[in-house]
Amino acid sequence: MHILRTVSKNLRIRFSQQRVYVVVLLMFVLSLFGNGKFALAQDDAEYDEIGVFLMIQGVGGYEMDAIYMNDRIYIPVADLFGFLKINHTVSRNFDSISGFFLREQELYLISLIDRSIVVGANRFPLDESLIFRTPSGLYLRNDIFGKAFGLNLNFNFRSLSLELKTSLELPVIKELRLEQMRKNVNRLRGDVAVDTTLKRNYHLFRGGMADWSVISSQSSGGTSDTRASLALGSEFLGGETNILLNYSSRTGFDERQQQYRWRWANNDAKIVRQVNAGKIQPRSIASIYAPVIGVTASNTPTTFRKSFGSYVLTDYTEPGWTVELYINNVIVDFATADASGFFSFDVPLVYGSSQITLKFYGPWGEERIREQTINVPYNFLPKGTVEYNVSSGIVRDTSNAIYSRAEAGVGIHRNLTVGGGVEYLSSLKDGPSIPFLNTSFRFFKNFLFSGEYAHGVKTRGLLNYRLPSNLVFELDYTNYVAGQTAISFNYLEERKASLSLPIKVGGFRSFARMSYKQNVLQQVTYSTAEVLLSTYVKGVSANISGFANWLSEGNPYMYSNVALGFKLGRSTSFRPQAQIDLTNKKLISLKAELEKSFSQKAFLSLVYEENIRSAYRSIEVAFRYDLPFAQTSASARLADRRLLTTESARGSFAFGSGNGYVHVDNRSGVGRGGMTIVPFLDVNHNGLKDKNEPYASGLNLRINGGRILKQQNDSLIRVVELEPFASYLLEIDDNSFENIAWQLEDKLYSIYIDPNQFKVVNIPVKVMGEANGMVYLKEGKRKKGQGRIIINFTDSTGAIVHRTLSEQDGFYNYLGFAPGRYSAVIDSTQLSRLNMIADPPMIDFEILPYEFGDIVDDLTFTLISTLPQPEIIPVEEAKPAPAPEKPISPEAKPAKPEIQEAKPVKSEAPVIKPAEKPIQNDSMEADPVRQLNQAMQTREAMRIQVRTELSTDAQVIEGDINLAAGRFLVQAGAFGSFENAKTLLNKLRPKSNYSSGIVMEGGLYKVRFGYFATAEEAVKCADEFMKTGTVVFVGVVSEKGR
Repeated sequence: MHILRTVSKNLRIRFSQQRVYVVVLLMFVLSLFGNGKFALAQDDAEYDEIGVFLMIQGVGGYEMDAIYMNDRIYIPVADLFGFLKINHTVSRNFDSISGFFLREQELYLISLIDRSIVVGANRFPLDESLIFRTPSGLYLRNDIFGKAFGLNLNFNFRSLSLELKTSLELPVIKELRLEQMRKNVNRLRGDVAVDTTLKRNYHLFRGGMADWSVISSQSSGGTSDTRASLALGSEFLGGETNILLNYSSRTGFDERQQQYRWRWANNDAKIVRQVNAGKIQPRSIASIYAPVIGVTASNTPTTFRKSFGSYVLTDYTEPGWTVELYINNVIVDFATADASGFFSFDVPLVYGSSQITLKFYGPWGEERIREQTINVPYNFLPKGTVEYNVSSGIVRDTSNAIYSRAEAGVGIHRNLTVGGGVEYLSSLKDGPSIPFLNTSFRFFKNFLFSGEYAHGVKTRGLLNYRLPSNLVFELDYTNYVAGQTAISFNYLEERKASLSLPIKVGGFRSFARMSYKQNVLQQVTYSTAEVLLSTYVKGVSANISGFANWLSEGNPYMYSNVALGFKLGRSTSFRPQAQIDLTNKKLISLKAELEKSFSQKAFLSLVYEENIRSAYRSIEVAFRYDLPFAQTSASARLADRRLLTTESARGSFAFGSGNGYVHVDNRSGVGRGGMTIVPFLDVNHNGLKDKNEPYASGLNLRINGGRILKQQNDSLIRVVELEPFASYLLEIDDNSFENIAWQLEDKLYSIYIDPNQFKVVNIPVKVMGEANGMVYLKEGKRKKGQGRIIINFTDSTGAIVHRTLSEQDGFYNYLGFAPGRYSAVIDSTQLSRLNMIADPPMIDFEILPYEFGDIVDDLTFTLISTLPQPEIIPVEEAKPAPAPEKPISPEAKPAKPEIQEAKPVKSEAPVIKPAEKPIQNDSMEADPVRQLNQAMQTREAMRIQVRTELSTDAQVIEGDINLAAGRFLVQAGAFGSFENAKTLLNKLRPKSNYSSGIVMEGGLYKVRFGYFATAEEAVKCADEFMKTGTVVFVGVVSEKGR
């Protein structure tokens, strides 16, 4: 996981120093191909193989090899298509790649022999600069993928990265989208393990949300009207309180237009989980058209509880509007209305009696958001679960009737729920009480049945059948008791049948519906039929619907609506509509709308409408501009020589988010909630924010809803537009902190949103301490770094809290100490096995609570063997090397001791050889070790270790190192942890002006300086570090393959 996290934060770049000279011989194919063509490749082509990082929005990143040649980048086709999961087959000689692109009918062929790409019916010729073959595969220049396949690859040489942009739904994107949808379903079900859960907080009074709007209209030759509204939201007595005040210059304050509601919810309660008071929306059998002032109580939770199956919901709104579907305040889907305003949802069936809400987002004034509550006819409960709902209130009409309803349901089986209750309405003189029964039943897997019996009023049955192809057939029948007065129409029967089917043929996507309805009255039967087709293909939205109405056996009256939507560029749309009288073969009306957007904030529209039947014509110009704090609009309509103008503005305020900040917005805030994320440095590790603990900047987060706001010069992070009484998952990422000592203990939070307020979420960022040192092996009078030694860290009680392993050069490090006293000790079991003792046996140290973390250095241990040791000859007493071929003159100065190449430790008691004097001969220039010896003599440098034959397959992780600059390098440390390597690099950089960085080699993160073209430069760099007490060695990259 650490490596994956490092890859996502830093581009892992692989640069091969090998220069490959590929000579592709002329291939004779005349005997096989009659056209006599030859397949040519770039002769004597010189290129570099590099590692690039492919980035795909919404997917992530992927490392792949590429070729850099003639200042252009070439991408391996098979590797790219393999990652994107595009079907492909590579020929044996790597001279062609074939398969199908996204659809089995869309075949493609990339041919080196023909120098072409064929995709379906399209052919793209290639010259030798666009296609390239190596012994490992076939490459295309990056821009060709966009022209032939719509895969736009933008190369950034500075970061060696490729960014893929495409409007196509690639297989890998589709799989990830489906996987994300599965994760979202699991989250909605609550099947997610979190680190911390923040439950609902109850307050006597808290919060402050306010929405405002002003709309004014003027008419030539008539009166003007100004309407204003103010909505206030807060928490009162532990419940959500919303008040909406409406004023009109014509009617003043009309009590019937004022809205107020108090809502309390607690999903942890057993008997009562929800209470609503004020103007309520009861589920009634009797017809109630006036608002009801009363109270409802229920033990139904507010959470989204999906059961099985779905219910097709269709309706109309304005063209192009966005419709959101909420179940118990949890958004589960959204759709965009087509050119006629038609939209459809597959509403998931949920356990219990749930509130289904649609929110409509349109472009103008007060119609921006409108809520509509609907009832789904199917109601299932888990087996053995009992839920109830009780409502009572007064109907605010002329009768002031008393309304009451009590109902309950029980899950008999997961496929069967039964319920019943009684409804009372005092204005019904014949029988104010209406007992009722209902049931929901699922059988044969694809059948759903819902039945309802209301005594003295009606009997209803609804049957739904869904095929695996999503074809839905539905029958709905209602029989009314003759003479009943509870429902305000005199139908005897209602008969409905509908068939809906989503159509998918290639790239063609549409929704078709056919419905038939009969209303049976005593004297006549009224019938209607509808056929609808809604589709979106190649940027054009279309809706074609036909209607027929007739009485009993009479002739039908038929008419049709046709609506189209065109995208003219990125910011212009055109929507024409027409209504046609099919019976009389006449045109009824026309409507056309042209809309232009500017920078996503300003919108200008022109609408022309003509009703030929009623001789009505109008033309309207409207302009809307979205300010950060308000949405404003103005329109002018000329109709029948009368001018109507309208101006509107609306916005919202949100208070109490911290630091005196007042959030202003052009969207509604009342009835919603928010979060204030407070990341702070928990220096003392008590989990609480103390007065002297500062905020932590640089925190990144994700949340499954809402909108994240980050303000400059403010470390607090705010999330707005969250639904109250719902839980959200907050994911925290600590990789963005500027200090690696700042770490998070909890990274996944489940947060229950409080209504009409900002919920404070404190994120304690632990400030960790670090300890490092060296482990040396004593060999006579010399010491050398010893790797793979276990160091245990114990707390003040003697318990082991952490442990680490020394690196190859003896360096060890651990980051993750809370403030306190600790001890470092070499593992006693390992010491016993190696027959060694440690000096000192234990080192005590203390981590202090500092804001940027405390670092304890120089925890140095020396290992001493308990076995008899052979006599070791000191360097000063080393025997001289054999005499050179030429005698050395007496005046010549004695040579400095020669550098010895560092060898890997092979046993617990390594053999230490005496140093040798340098040998001067004609092969000096070819021997890098002797070059280093001479360089050390020239500088009179300290004794430095040398390691040769280092790998050429190194990858730069961070820094400005150029691997191609030379063979010599200086290394200061090698770690299994990138954070430890980064810490050492940050400490050493101020001591040097040389190129520096971190490379990945052999599975370790190595801190290096260089690379250097000459030994003198490398020795100079290493000598400067050694004189400051920093242990380094000089490395020489292998000459093989150079």
